Amino acid sequence: MLRINRGCLKNPNNRADSATMCSKAVSSLRKRKRAFLTLFLVPLLACAQERPNFLVIVADDVGYAELGPYGSEIETPALDAIAAEGLRFTSFYAQMNCSPSRAMLLSGTDSHLAGLGTIAANFVSPSQRGVPGYEGVLNNRVVTFAKLLQDNGYRSYMTGKWHLGVSPDTLPIARGFDRSFIQSAGGPANSHFNLNGPRPDATGAYFEDEIDMTGTPVADDFFSSNFYTDKLIQYMREDERQEAPFLAYLAFSAPHIPVQAPETHIDLYRDAYGDGYDILRERRLAKMIELGLLPEETELSRRPITVTPWDALSAEAKRLQARRMEIYAGAIDNMDDNIARVIDYLKGIAEYDNTVILFLSDNGAAGFFGWSEGAAGVAQVARADNSLENLGRDGSRMFYGPGWGSAGSTPFSLFKRHPAEGGIRVPAIIKVPGAEHAGEISHTTLMVSDVAPTFLELAGLDQPLGTYQGREVLRQTGKSFTAVIDNPTAVVHDEEEVLGIELWGRIAVRKGPWKLMRIEPPFLEDRWYLYNIDADPRESTDLSEQMPDKLAEMITAWERYREANNVILTDTLPAPIRPLIRPMWLIDDTPHPDPMP
Repeated sequence: MLRINRGCLKNPNNRADSATMCSKAVSSLRKRKRAFLTLFLVPLLACAQERPNFLVIVADDVGYAELGPYGSEIETPALDAIAAEGLRFTSFYAQMNCSPSRAMLLSGTDSHLAGLGTIAANFVSPSQRGVPGYEGVLNNRVVTFAKLLQDNGYRSYMTGKWHLGVSPDTLPIARGFDRSFIQSAGGPANSHFNLNGPRPDATGAYFEDEIDMTGTPVADDFFSSNFYTDKLIQYMREDERQEAPFLAYLAFSAPHIPVQAPETHIDLYRDAYGDGYDILRERRLAKMIELGLLPEETELSRRPITVTPWDALSAEAKRLQARRMEIYAGAIDNMDDNIARVIDYLKGIAEYDNTVILFLSDNGAAGFFGWSEGAAGVAQVARADNSLENLGRDGSRMFYGPGWGSAGSTPFSLFKRHPAEGGIRVPAIIKVPGAEHAGEISHTTLMVSDVAPTFLELAGLDQPLGTYQGREVLRQTGKSFTAVIDNPTAVVHDEEEVLGIELWGRIAVRKGPWKLMRIEPPFLEDRWYLYNIDADPRESTDLSEQMPDKLAEMITAWERYREANNVILTDTLPAPIRPLIRPMWLIDDTPHPDPMP
């Protein structure tokens, strides 16, 4: 069982006194005589050693079924090993898109309060503009757990995708990280093979600390996942002599579009996907049941209407589709190899056994075509070399599409940008020093906003209440799940608590086993749907007409969530926004032909 003595680190005034005093005392006492050390230093060292390090690893758009511990055929030995020592979650929810999830992760607060009620400032509708919570950046009404750890004696480093602001007060260096090298926006501005912007004169796409690094020349073998891992290890290595514990946040931008893989990994899965995505869904489901992740009676969700049945594809289309998935698998395999490098580094400096490791994806699989007609992305595709020989290499601009995305969401429905289970239920694994949970599985429902309060409790710190460093701040909406680390069956959110997710009017509300959902056509009609998720995780049976009282109860629950979290719905989206958030797979509410058939 997990037994961490947090008393010596409690700091109700949110100052860096307790942790800093502990660290300074250890450092100064080391200079004294052995007898004095025996009497006074040992208890203080025990206190210091009970402050764990934290390693947070976030994948960008990895679906529920795309990793070895979750039934995938893609080889992920590093994550397999973490899962074998740690705890896997089967009901862990993120937001349906990247930046709102990351805001919730870091702040422990609902995205509508933390500033990401929409994914960026240019996605705000007229009725949301100027409303607190819709700044399109991580706002100053929340405090990141990184800042709280930093203020209490932790070293802190971050590399990879940030997507929470580029102004001096919204960069990682201002939000709790000592060192950082970040991709500022949602995806690589140009390619995973360089640090360029979308135009030769573009700025603000990449930052090291406060310095704009956009356009910096890179080595010939540069690849984003390798580079961000190199940087994270570099930052930690530069501070190895420090006594303080650390927070390391590794936020991969792969396999986000454009889907690419380094030369070392691009052919690892050659000829592995010729059977197609329909068969892959069946194989992954069988493996998930075998692993104990799903009940034996679990069936696949309906095939999304945007997916062409594999058997209906031409031989040429099958070859191209299979190649897309080969490259995607290579990108995930490469990510896992980089995770292994970080683990090896921690073991080499004897810190692995004192490090909390959390892995998760920021949303479900990206099962869309990538862009709509008339968007800038179409012009980028036209300029790209998407020949079969160059696909996934520098100069290509590829996405793996809804067929493979539906396989990535196995057994759930739909994918990223939707509140169906395939868009919001994500793989998540945690390993905590001293916890007896090796290889176990927890079916407890958790939210990405639960991470921050959990980490603070593990570090022995209190959440700020009302004010922090002279400014008013919001309380965290997440809850600590340390009880689940002790007991995988423990309940964090009881059956009366309302959990909500909303983006662009797409809505999911959980209350106990019940789920209320709304998605605009063509995937569903424009009305409320009701599901018992415990009995029907693939959302196959709508109970809204059969159970009108339960439907009314859940609509009331939605209104409670909406009011508590300042959710501003809008019926009108500005013209520039609509094609960006809707027809990434549709045009005029009809299935979109694949621009890369």
